[in-house]
Amino acid sequence: MPPEARNTGDRRCVVAVLKSLDDRHAARIEAVDQRVRVIQVADRATWLEEAPDAEIIMGFRPLRNGAVRSRHLRWVHALGAGVEDLCEDVAGTEILVTNSHVHGGAIADHVFAFILAHTRRMREAYDFQTARRWVRQELLGTPLAGRTIGILGLGAIGVEVARRAVAFGMRVVGTKRHPAPIPGVDRVWPPEGTDAVLREASILALTLPLTSATRGILGAREIALLPAGAFVVNIARGDLVDQPALVAALQSGRLSGAGLDVFTEEPLPPDSPMWTVPRLMITPHVAGDFPEYMDRMMPLFCENLRRYLAGRPLENVVDPALGY
Repeated sequence: MPPEARNTGDRRCVVAVLKSLDDRHAARIEAVDQRVRVIQVADRATWLEEAPDAEIIMGFRPLRNGAVRSRHLRWVHALGAGVEDLCEDVAGTEILVTNSHVHGGAIADHVFAFILAHTRRMREAYDFQTARRWVRQELLGTPLAGRTIGILGLGAIGVEVARRAVAFGMRVVGTKRHPAPIPGVDRVWPPEGTDAVLREASILALTLPLTSATRGILGAREIALLPAGAFVVNIARGDLVDQPALVAALQSGRLSGAGLDVFTEEPLPPDSPMWTVPRLMITPHVAGDFPEYMDRMMPLFCENLRRYLAGRPLENVVDPALGY
């Protein structure tokens, strides 16, 4: 029997969430069906002891040991889009993994916050402002219209980036695992066309999931393919980028700048040299977060819960073998 067809009877369905979940969201989950009971666990590391009958987990990563030991767990819903660690946890089991795609617009906005701060010289403008200096020539910006942006990963987030790029009059090229026409995108390449995208991209945005195939996809060789003075944005996963190679390219001037929201080590240690790299903008993995995030995510989870209880296929199902 497929996982999505289970619990179609009258038995209780336990959903485990963290205690940090707002009570109104917990109540909304229980309101889906009289069979649903929410248990708020104190620690994701001990969830199995706190909720041994949990059939569904929402909002946190279970440890591999707990996922394997559980006799009841059938479905894990990730609050974010990236699920590479969850996929490792459930490998070899029939546990379903779903993710949330409610933050593509917010992440795309963050990409363009980086881009505009760079092209319109906003960091320099703030420095002059704090020094109370009225200067103009040093703050002349570069128009985006007519420039080429390359997007590695034209999925839900990448498409939102492309839409904004088109609105700015940019030319868009990118990669997609299964190439298909995308409105406003000049050329969609398969992953094998990554080098072709790099050669054209004066601005490069990484919106890929982290998999064995994408890990380290932007290293010294790939950076050398970018046009001189290119600008790089990574809002996906830190391990997509060879950070020392990126730093070297920024220090040498090969890249004109970069915006990073993700890193190989998070939180970024206070003694990391990346804090002081010239022309590098850093944000602390906040691109997809916003105050109303859970309000926007709950309808998706509750609809999937209804589908699950009715034995129907779920939305946003992840393939653990692919990692997305």
